[in-house]
Amino acid sequence: MRLADDTRGRVPFALLGVLLLVTSATVATTQLTGTSDPTEPAVDRAMREATATTQTVLRTAVTDAARRAARDPITQPANTPYGDVLNESEPFEDALRVRIYLLVRERLGAVSASTGDVRARASLPAVDSPADLRAAKRRVHLSRAGPNGTALRVRIEGISVRAVDGERTIGEKRIAPTLTVAVPALELHDRAERFERRLDAGLTEPGFERRFTAGMYALAWVRGAAQYQGAPVANVVGTDHVALAANDAALGVQRETFGTTDPEAAHESRLAWGNALATDLTPGSIPGPLVDETLERGERGLRRLDDPREETTTVSPDVAADAALTAAAGETLDAVGRRTYAVDARVVSAVSPPETTVDRDARPDGNWTRVGATTRTDRSVGRGDDVDAPAASAPAGWTAFERAERRVTVRTVTTTRWRRGDRTETTTTVRVETYRVGLAVVGRHSPESRVARRGVAGVYERAGVRGGPNLRGVPARATDRLVVDRGGHDALARRAVAGDIDTSSRRLTGERPAELREWLRADLARLDREVRTVSVTLSQADVGTYAVSPPARLAARIRAKRATLLDAPATYDGVAGKARVAARRAYLDAVLAELDTRAAAHRERRATLNETLGEHDSSLGRVQESLDAAASGEGSSETAEARGPLAVTVDTAPTYLDVTPRPRADFGDGPGEVTPLDTRNVNWVTVPYGDTGGWVSRLVAGPERVSLRAAAGTLRAGRHRPDGSPRSDADREALRGEVRDSVAFVRDRLAGELRAEGACETTTDCRGVVDAGLGHWQTPADRALALANGSAAERVAATAADAESERRRLAAVLRTTAREALVEDAARPPQSAVRGVSDANRAALQRGIEEVATRTGEEAVDRTTQRYLNRTLDDVPMGIPVAPVPGYWYATLNGWSVSVEGTYERLTVRSRRAARDTVYVRDGSSVGLDVDDDGESERLGNAPKLSFEASTTVVVVVPPGRRGVADADGQQSESSPGYE
Repeated sequence: MRLADDTRGRVPFALLGVLLLVTSATVATTQLTGTSDPTEPAVDRAMREATATTQTVLRTAVTDAARRAARDPITQPANTPYGDVLNESEPFEDALRVRIYLLVRERLGAVSASTGDVRARASLPAVDSPADLRAAKRRVHLSRAGPNGTALRVRIEGISVRAVDGERTIGEKRIAPTLTVAVPALELHDRAERFERRLDAGLTEPGFERRFTAGMYALAWVRGAAQYQGAPVANVVGTDHVALAANDAALGVQRETFGTTDPEAAHESRLAWGNALATDLTPGSIPGPLVDETLERGERGLRRLDDPREETTTVSPDVAADAALTAAAGETLDAVGRRTYAVDARVVSAVSPPETTVDRDARPDGNWTRVGATTRTDRSVGRGDDVDAPAASAPAGWTAFERAERRVTVRTVTTTRWRRGDRTETTTTVRVETYRVGLAVVGRHSPESRVARRGVAGVYERAGVRGGPNLRGVPARATDRLVVDRGGHDALARRAVAGDIDTSSRRLTGERPAELREWLRADLARLDREVRTVSVTLSQADVGTYAVSPPARLAARIRAKRATLLDAPATYDGVAGKARVAARRAYLDAVLAELDTRAAAHRERRATLNETLGEHDSSLGRVQESLDAAASGEGSSETAEARGPLAVTVDTAPTYLDVTPRPRADFGDGPGEVTPLDTRNVNWVTVPYGDTGGWVSRLVAGPERVSLRAAAGTLRAGRHRPDGSPRSDADREALRGEVRDSVAFVRDRLAGELRAEGACETTTDCRGVVDAGLGHWQTPADRALALANGSAAERVAATAADAESERRRLAAVLRTTAREALVEDAARPPQSAVRGVSDANRAALQRGIEEVATRTGEEAVDRTTQRYLNRTLDDVPMGIPVAPVPGYWYATLNGWSVSVEGTYERLTVRSRRAARDTVYVRDGSSVGLDVDDDGESERLGNAPKLSFEASTTVVVVVPPGRRGVADADGQQSESSPGYE
């Protein structure tokens, strides 16, 4: 039988040496027969010696077969009759069994032992069909051996040792020898398989995608921070960065799986990192600390990244406090005063059962007929110390202002007429009922109060805090209103007995101290300052990715501190003291209501963002998975165990997975080109109004409209643009007009609020005050940005008021008014007016960044260009502001959806044992063997090249402010040449 090693026609030169060895063994056996025990039968000696020689042949055959199986592994059976023999779940092991069987059978054909005329040979059944091969495979049993499982133990069944004399069989036996060889074929295959699995592992498992995500975060967060802090970084995430992270991740998986890496690959990765550092993270363009961090990361690679969520941001309730202070300082204080100094008063009564006497005439004797009757009732009221009437009970929470007792006598006289014939007579019945009636005028203080009823010291008797009269005159007024105006106590007593007394309440208001409003306002100012110190410290990454809700966290913190902030005493020191607590409660309620509203808006915005990201093959859940992957250690508990004492070397081709097309001839695969690595990254939000289309605008400002901040930033960034054209000048002028109109709209709102607050007498005067405050800024763009960030409100308030407390209050009122105005369409320029200026800005920005990158360290970049770069990156909003805008702005978020596809044209893993190498090669070659000895190779299968695909989402979160984070060249999607 001729053995064809594979379809590439390799010559099995090792077979020649083996044949020489077998021949010498045969000769030696034949020569030794003369020294054997002469009493042992010749057939026994021949069979024994043939069996002994078989062991030697088996060892060399198994060793060679194992090494060949490693050099040309099969991991995917061929769709052929002989390929179907291999089990899909363990094709490598089955192919190894087949190789061992065929090579052992071939080698046994050259083995024989002779004693005289007796010749003994060992053999295995021939293979002439797939069924024969399946049976042959089952005769070979494999297992691991050795203390670390790297050796190979083999047991072969069905070996027949036959002794013949001429053509006659004179003896036969079957053996199933077991032997162990130090060839780590199974271990090398297992490590290659583990390497492949980890290349394909998802974010939740140790492997490439997790390491790749960590590397992308390491690069993107450093570069994003550099851009935010002033570096002219054009692309936070570019193709080269994706390739760098992918190669570093692949090397990490090599190290984790094999215990080592391709040394040339590690060297090329370091060179690629240095090239990236030199080209787009130029030290002269980056703040010093970031340079140090970047260099350090370059030295150690991207294998470790501190948890991005450890970087925190502190959030305070300033905007909610503005809204609450605005409400509390106006109508809320008046309402608190009315409610706190209000009293409901009513009359209550208690009537005793009557004492009754009846005096009646006797009915006439005889047959008289009653023909009619008249009744007259008189009610008389008496008073005195002996009345002893029941006390009228005041309802719970009510106080008796005045009490009175009356005796009411009801005398009812009934006269009845009788007739008999022409005669008539009358009889009289007198019924007298005496009632004892208790009356009281009762009142309930602050019937609509929203604070706990804890009693008010001296509420009706003495003056309270701030020299106020409390409710001292209210009881007398209540008596006048409810008693005197209704006819006095006697009339009320009569109505009580008749059951028609009016018990409805009447609202009375006590006199409020002249200083009450200002006193409450000053107290609220103190509370406002205290509330603004309440804050929550949250992970900046969690805030930016909507994993936490800052307004919800703030609301929970304030609710936890509510009792302390309310500062309610055990007993109110006068009505003004109760008014103070009521005002505080109203203020805190307003703060919490605003935060709850913002929390609901935050949930809606999160849902909208998540839905939108779904349209771009991402989600906030995916973002959280990527953050978890970036922060979770990348190693595995399997690493040390996988290494064991077995030392291996790794060689990959290409050594560095490049995005540049390479000739196939570089890898011995014929004509054409291959691209080792294909990448694509999509920036969610580039410089506004570039490739992003409309979805960002919908998130930030609504359809067809742009926030005033974005429009003003775009206008201001174009002010120092180094190039100009009639068209671009016209676009800038048109945008300037839109911004000016929006500023005028917000200005009028501020003037109206000043008029409502009484800060000025006429609307014209109030507009003058606003204009004077805005005069600090010279251009429409600067004034618009001042209105958007709240600094304009401070200036206008300082112009309108002298006292510090009043300035603080007015500033809060004006900030709230401006925020409300900024969401209206009249304050948001149309997107069409912004696009032309934005496009021109973006083009100039890219040209300037390229100039900085190429000329840094050689000559100073033109000052106009440098100034424009700084202006643009400062003024043009980049990224997604994390908050329901306007008002809250917790952070700026941006993200990149990144995909990579890579292929190793060849992977070689080598292990040296007993001065010989076992080499495992994965290069995609087809593997065939001449199974049935017909001179043709039968295709059994192949081992596809190691390839992988991975995708991840990388987010960068920077603090709020003018400069956000984005790919500043405006190109949303960036792909390598080979990406499809």
